[in-house]
Amino acid sequence: MSPSDVPAVAIDPVALSSVAASLHRYADSVSDSSERLTTRWSTLHLHYQAPEVGELLSRMSVVPRAVDDFAATMKRVATIMAQLADHLALAREQEKSLRDEIDTFRDAVRRFRASSDVPEWGNTGDTWGPGQFIRNQTLLSECLAVRTLRDTAIEEARGDLASIGRPDLLLPPTESVDTPTPSISAWAAEYDAVADDVGFAILEKLSAGTADDARALLALHDDWRRLFLENAPDAAAVSTWWTQRLTTNPRALDALVFGASLVIGSLGGVPPASRVAANAVNAKMRLPVIDAEIRRLDEAGRGGEMAAAAAERKATLERLRKQRDYLQRAADGDVQLYLYEPDSHSIIEMIGTLDDTTTDVITYVPGTFTSVHSFYGDEVQQVGRWLQTNDSRVTTFVWKEGPFPGEDADGGQANLGRILEANDEPAARASGRLIADFQRELLCASPQAASAQQDAMGHSWGLAAVTSSEVAGARYSQVHSLAGAGMPSGWTPNADTRYFHWGYTDALSIAQGTGVVWDGHIPTRDSSFSSHLYSREGDFPLYLPSGIGSDATVFSAQPPPSIPLTTRPLENHNLIASQDAENQSALEDIYREVRK
Repeated sequence: MSPSDVPAVAIDPVALSSVAASLHRYADSVSDSSERLTTRWSTLHLHYQAPEVGELLSRMSVVPRAVDDFAATMKRVATIMAQLADHLALAREQEKSLRDEIDTFRDAVRRFRASSDVPEWGNTGDTWGPGQFIRNQTLLSECLAVRTLRDTAIEEARGDLASIGRPDLLLPPTESVDTPTPSISAWAAEYDAVADDVGFAILEKLSAGTADDARALLALHDDWRRLFLENAPDAAAVSTWWTQRLTTNPRALDALVFGASLVIGSLGGVPPASRVAANAVNAKMRLPVIDAEIRRLDEAGRGGEMAAAAAERKATLERLRKQRDYLQRAADGDVQLYLYEPDSHSIIEMIGTLDDTTTDVITYVPGTFTSVHSFYGDEVQQVGRWLQTNDSRVTTFVWKEGPFPGEDADGGQANLGRILEANDEPAARASGRLIADFQRELLCASPQAASAQQDAMGHSWGLAAVTSSEVAGARYSQVHSLAGAGMPSGWTPNADTRYFHWGYTDALSIAQGTGVVWDGHIPTRDSSFSSHLYSREGDFPLYLPSGIGSDATVFSAQPPPSIPLTTRPLENHNLIASQDAENQSALEDIYREVRK
């Protein structure tokens, strides 16, 4: 337990509260300006006599209504921000208190270990004084509570802001037969048109010349790339635009794929094959950076170093070489990257080919501790590759967008101290929305994917993300839990979806037996899931005391209650998501259901 485990409240509550107060003042000033403007316009007929005055005044009547709506919206935003500031202020107070408590606790543990003649802090994580282990777990729980308070407040604020609709304001009809009556909100139409037009104007500019021209333009305008990352055009509109250019000017699309690959590799609505080609370029561009870092680390070890530093340097070199090998395979076309944004901890690998023979598209979400390094080491793609090897009609997208619970973005190792993040519902819901967006964009961009059966698989925490995506609107024919953790509180099974749970007795299933994992909302306790649990060497039951007195009968027709345990808890948890020989029977059973 260390102060770094305490979730930080990065947003300054005081600054946020100040901004909220400013917004409220601006809203009042806008309303005052609207009143003055209306008063001035209402006297137009006194100074200007013409037939069009009546129509002009009629059209200007929309202004005060629009301003009032705008001012009300600003006040609503200000209220939401003020409420968020209050919650974050409380979270920041708890954060500071926790850091102080942890510092005090660590000093106490150090003193105990020093008095016990234990030489080093880092090598004695299992040595505790009286009550210290429980205190450590309590502090971890309090850290999770702060994280939940912070994330829930932010999530609720986002939801409240997203619920603020655009003004439903219609321009008044005119008497002229030549002017059509608007049938949609003028503001909404303009908002959508501007948002999309900016993006498409940039795409037109980038596709006007060669790939080198596009590359040079992006080098000059990094703000263009950021615009697409933060506010890209709608995926359906991009798909329509792309299809039209494919017919009229395919060379323009080549310029985009190979010259503006940093944009195209992440742009929803672009066909998967084109995104893969763009990310092959992105992978190739990253190789020289990795090579330079490998050379630097190689040279750093030539002058001699301490054993601990040498071990860390060698571990870093191993990770870099795995990354280089993986990206080289992507550059060569042996690995297909539908998305590759390592700076945002995002990567989606497409396994298989989308064509007219594709029958099944699987969204596969790996579990706790997954990082981009998990992909570099080919750890989380095993089920997808097994399925594609056995049936080329099955295409799997191994999905990771944003940080995962317990993820170590730098080293790729499991941080067991952050295991409680896998029980964090707001984080799973946020990932679920991203998965639902991914499915929508994929179906817009690929007719082959849209005509195939949509399935989902979630290993461990991945099931919580998959079922959260259903809450966010994603739809699947089948959902497969591979040792899945649980489902969010708002989840209900879809009547048109078949649900399966596959696994072994493992660390997670043992923890689930306590009822603390996802508040007991787990697949083995939900009747909508068809459960398939496989036995393995090392499994054994722990029989619970029956409470029968010494004078009671010795024999009973009923066996005593028991808890399933295993001598291989972690190994079994990962086995269900592997291609190992011992997991072949389970994989064949899963494939049999997918093909039904």
